[in-house]
Amino acid sequence: MAITVLDLARHRLNKPEGNLNGQDFEDAGLAIMGGCYGCGASLAAYNAYPTTQGSWSCNDCLYGQGWDSVSEADKDIFGKDAS
Repeated sequence: MAITVLDLARHRLNKPEGNLNGQDFEDAGLAIMGGCYGCGASLAAYNAYPTTQGSWSCNDCLYGQGWDSVSEADKDIFGKDAS
């Protein structure tokens, strides 16, 4: 199952539980809100999937372009594994 932007933020912050706020996303280098590259739907971190194309996607438009591992996504997006 593809990871969400929220999953990636939790990984980068080493914070697997609890609430995250806007500053947490800033610290993780991620946005908290965005839009789907395919259909234009408004997305929040919990329902947005980072894609290998460099954009966000909703679940319906993902088409296998996401990551199944937060470590791989972190490495591919930010150039290194944060853990």
